[in-house]
Amino acid sequence: MSCAPGPPTFRLLDHLVGWGPLDVFQLTDPDDPGGIQLAPAGAGGPLRSDFLPWLPDPRLAPGCGPCAWYLATSQHGLLRRDSCAGWQPAWPPDCDPGLAARPHAVAARGHLLAVATPEAVYLWRREGDQLVAVIPGQATALALAPWGELLLGHDGSADLSRFDLAGVPRGQVVTGMTGRIEALAGSRTLADGGNGTIWALTRTDGTWQLWRGDRGSPDPFRQATLDDLAAAVDRTSLTIATDQGFCLTEPGPDSDLVPSCFTWDGRPAGSISLGTSTLPTTGQLLTTAIDSGQPRCRWHRVRVDADVPAGTSVLVAVATSEDPTPPGTTAGPADSGGYPTGPPNQNDWQDAGAASADFLVDQAPGQYLYLRLRLTGDGTTTPVVRRIRLDFPRVTSADQLPAVYTADPAAADFTERFLSLFDAAFEEADRAVERYPALLDPGGVPDEVLPWLGGLLGLVFDPGWDATIRRKLIKAAPGLYRGRGTLTALTQVINIVFGVDVAVDELAADRAWGALNQSGRLGFTRLFSLSRTRFRAGGSALSSAPIRSFGNPDDDPLTAQANRIQVLVPPAPGRGGPDLAALRALVVSQAPAHTVAEVRPGGLGLVVGVWSAVGVDTALVPLPPPVLEAGAPPGAVQPVTLNRHSVLWPAARGSWTGIRLEAGPAVGIHTVAQ
Repeated sequence: MSCAPGPPTFRLLDHLVGWGPLDVFQLTDPDDPGGIQLAPAGAGGPLRSDFLPWLPDPRLAPGCGPCAWYLATSQHGLLRRDSCAGWQPAWPPDCDPGLAARPHAVAARGHLLAVATPEAVYLWRREGDQLVAVIPGQATALALAPWGELLLGHDGSADLSRFDLAGVPRGQVVTGMTGRIEALAGSRTLADGGNGTIWALTRTDGTWQLWRGDRGSPDPFRQATLDDLAAAVDRTSLTIATDQGFCLTEPGPDSDLVPSCFTWDGRPAGSISLGTSTLPTTGQLLTTAIDSGQPRCRWHRVRVDADVPAGTSVLVAVATSEDPTPPGTTAGPADSGGYPTGPPNQNDWQDAGAASADFLVDQAPGQYLYLRLRLTGDGTTTPVVRRIRLDFPRVTSADQLPAVYTADPAAADFTERFLSLFDAAFEEADRAVERYPALLDPGGVPDEVLPWLGGLLGLVFDPGWDATIRRKLIKAAPGLYRGRGTLTALTQVINIVFGVDVAVDELAADRAWGALNQSGRLGFTRLFSLSRTRFRAGGSALSSAPIRSFGNPDDDPLTAQANRIQVLVPPAPGRGGPDLAALRALVVSQAPAHTVAEVRPGGLGLVVGVWSAVGVDTALVPLPPPVLEAGAPPGAVQPVTLNRHSVLWPAARGSWTGIRLEAGPAVGIHTVAQ
């Protein structure tokens, strides 16, 4: 039987879902978000250049002074540099000790100088003027310890040889380090606050490791960090060291740091580049058995998402099996091409070829699938594989054809593979249609798409609106269109754009022209003002009333404030309010066309009297000081008549609250009484 018909599904192989690696050969970590690629030796670890300013190349040693250096050359012997100029021989021609063309390592500390040749190690005092010891044998690295010893590192060994400053042996130091010693250095002197530590840099198969050994400690050398090294050893001006030469970054004539580059024989060099890391030319990833969950499943399709530069390739191979990999199975020995092998048998793999990033699985039905990924490069460039998608089970448009087309197994296989070409093309179109709703999601599209999406809804964005405001407007657009012209929609769009809650006052709703209450008390009724209505004979002053030739004068109390609104913006103590010009433009664009809108910012004072309405733009303040004789002629006393409701000034004694709200005034929801 074959796997039961059902909807197609897929399995992703990437850093998020996992690759299920059985063996990784010369590739980067599969969990790297950047994808799988060829990994240089020591990838992910420190580089030699990271330690270079504190642990120079054994051929270089800093001297006393900002620009003083020693250089061991194969052609000119030991060179010395006392200033920021060129290199000179360490000894005059008549005093040359006979080290020409032989030094390969040098160390200096204070007035002490040690030089290693293929035959012996020479130790001088007074910076080379007094030879004090000749130690037979060859050393690859030298270090003058701060406690007065000479330490030698030898090729093929991680142990150190100890000598006093007279050349007398003091035994061996079993360090416990791994790899080959590439550089040695001592910490600052004990008087300068150092801890009496020797630092060693080793290399094992391209991986660099830093070690430290403390003076007097019974423990062998232990691993250390770059921060530990920088805290104990003085930094030098050495910045670059390659096979072509080295560079010293030192102060120039204008006190700016200027690099000075030299070859290893002391000649000036224009510039020296660090170059690029050499990459392996091949790499491989083997996966464990990938379970489809369906017995005798017919795996359908493999799609590879990768970048393949010129000179590189990505080769994918698959194999199926009905039995899972036995527990504990590991990769086997390398095949004829140098790749590690693993399950299944090498003859069962289906190799898609270097040019296939999308291919059909042509394998027998099986519940499990194995995948082999091989990357090749030219040593300087690597391909990058980000994701692989495995589709299963096989579902093609051949399933929609009459059974006669699939009666013959060979014909059925050809028909399915042939129709898969068209299915793949149609699938891309179907995916685009399926993804189309995502293009209309204001929260998921990029910022650059928002103007296009707003154009579909008839929205024109102000250039000053950020992406957050635009997304909120697009999301609220259906509701805003349904309520356009209403106070609710107007206040909502103002809140979205400016982030303030305003109050909209319809002036027509506030009128009470000529209306008397049941008791007929005129003191609580607002009469229609003659100066604001049209001219009436016998009742209006001609100079203070407008003359109109249309409409019914009896309707004036009902139409005087109709279609007029006020947008009241509350004060914002301690922070700036919205841009009033932009707010007015927004209100005009959103208010109904037959209305006249006005924007009034809050914060102005108002004396509350009978029938005064306190709104969101009103600030309650105390009364001004009274002036009783204002306007009276000089020397004359004008009597002042006080009403029983008049307030002159608070008394000298007693509490004063600033203002008292009686039963008449109405306080708005945004009013703050102070």
